[in-house]
Amino acid sequence: MTTTNGQHATDDQATKSAAKKPKSKGAKKRAAPSWTLTEAAIAFLESLRAARKSESTVSAYAADLDLATEVLGAETPIAALTPADVERFNASQQVTTTKSGRAKAQPTIDRSRRVLRLALTFAEQQGAIEAVPIEAKPRAKKDVPLSQREAIGNDDARLYPAAADDDPAQITYASTGEPVTE
Repeated sequence: MTTTNGQHATDDQATKSAAKKPKSKGAKKRAAPSWTLTEAAIAFLESLRAARKSESTVSAYAADLDLATEVLGAETPIAALTPADVERFNASQQVTTTKSGRAKAQPTIDRSRRVLRLALTFAEQQGAIEAVPIEAKPRAKKDVPLSQREAIGNDDARLYPAAADDDPAQITYASTGEPVTE
């Protein structure tokens, strides 16, 4: 096939239809799954495996999600979870103490809480719940990124005082200390 300017059309150009309908973004709404806590945990763990996370990470997260199903109920619909339920999990004996009754290390407690939050966030991303049932806590100053912090006590006028109008700038040689003349 030859075009009007004498060039040959490629197979792609010859077989394309004249007008294509643009794909609509988000036109189809998918039905929200009604997951139980166990189903959400399994789906989250499968997503970790698909993301090629290490087996030790997946098994540690699975143990933490087992705690969540033990405290909150394995067959509890995740859409029915409330912030009070999440707080009950965070303060539960299974999260804060070992089986022998000793207090768990704070990083272990934090991981258990974080894993539940991550699993619920994953469920929200998948459309299983409207919003994660975790109350937002105000961030401490140390949690605010440096780029968003206010500079305190860093006044340029005090650090670099302006020279007087009648005092011209003096440049001196560092090696000799003599003023530079032009």
